[in-house]
Amino acid sequence: MKDYSGAFDPSFVLEDLDHGLLAWYGREVMLANHIHDRGIMSLVTLEHGTEAQTRVACDEWMGSSPVYNARNRLALGIEGDDVEAIFKAFQLDIGAPHTFLTFHYDLKSTEEGFFWLTHCGAYNHVRRMTGADPAAETQICHHMEDPTFDATVMTVNQRARCRPEFRPPHGEVPAEGPCRWRVFLADDLMLPERNPLTDVINTTRAAQFEFKTTPTSDEGLMDYRGPFLRDFRLEMLNHGVLARQCREFALNVHLLQKACFSSISRDYGEDAATDFAVRQWQAIAPVYVQRLRQFANIEGDDIEAVLKLLQLDPYLPDQFVKAGFAKLDDKTGYVWLEDCALLHDTEHKGLLQLLRDGEVRGLQAPVQAANPRAMVEAIEASACSPAQGRAKMAWKITCDALDQPVTVSDYTAIVAGADLWDHDNRQHHYAY
Repeated sequence: MKDYSGAFDPSFVLEDLDHGLLAWYGREVMLANHIHDRGIMSLVTLEHGTEAQTRVACDEWMGSSPVYNARNRLALGIEGDDVEAIFKAFQLDIGAPHTFLTFHYDLKSTEEGFFWLTHCGAYNHVRRMTGADPAAETQICHHMEDPTFDATVMTVNQRARCRPEFRPPHGEVPAEGPCRWRVFLADDLMLPERNPLTDVINTTRAAQFEFKTTPTSDEGLMDYRGPFLRDFRLEMLNHGVLARQCREFALNVHLLQKACFSSISRDYGEDAATDFAVRQWQAIAPVYVQRLRQFANIEGDDIEAVLKLLQLDPYLPDQFVKAGFAKLDDKTGYVWLEDCALLHDTEHKGLLQLLRDGEVRGLQAPVQAANPRAMVEAIEASACSPAQGRAKMAWKITCDALDQPVTVSDYTAIVAGADLWDHDNRQHHYAY
């Protein structure tokens, strides 16, 4: 498939996409992590202040990155515990979505290397939002990055550290880019305290989940056991391996959300965490749904468009979430969950908690971002006939059922910023 402009296919899987389009989708899923952060961090900051934002950000990255970093290395056969392995894992980290953050690497030896960014969308967003406020740049590039970079490299080797060569705040951004970092191994370093959320996240079903992989006969890397590829791109992977990696990226985002909302729940309570999740999804859905439309060439707001966009939703990691989709008529369709790892997970926080609990609010945001007058109703699983008895919970979607369209969240403008709302221009630096 060169795009998904044709008819809705209830049996659609990621492997159906053309290889280049699938790689593009992988980058969209990586970017979904940053879209998540723009949504939740703006809510936390405006309600609890910048210190709370820093605390939640450090908890989410330090709590989740050691878990998903290890998963990515295992899935692609990245061996060893040296700087080469660290750099390979960086190339697969959802915290560094390709082209939105443009990384460059210089591997000096097994014990030392450098990376630098010639473009950083996250930094640019903060710089625009705050008028290049040095305090804001220090918050993101010092208070957040110092502990989280160390936590990430130390999951590969406890002797590893990441230290800045230069970084913001800048009066004017240097021509070579905003920052440069040294990664090295040393024996004389004190071990920092491990974030307690790491052990919590590591015991969940999501952390232990294994994806099914169907390698295809086309060319491409079956793993990343070979030499470090300085200009690694997702297109280099075998098609079946790439599809699995796209699903892995989506699960990585879910793991990060688990840590994020666990932090919020600990500090502000379960009800506050649920409220944040609802409002976050409402804020981010118009942004990423619009991007999915552009990516897959999905037009219109009928039930077929709504269902196709849900099939591609980066916050519903396929296989971990076993969802079914069916069209009833031009305005009506069903979505259901079958028995799957999500329903048996032990730590439920964030967006998928809403879905797992069967809440209407778990689907309303992405559905109404596709059709602002759509209505979502929770129905008895037994009433969802297309599921043929496999549904554990189900919802009915009716397009154009509301008299008035839902309004866009006040926070959506913050999430969209000046760069994520529309990317018709494919030459833009992260339109791929």
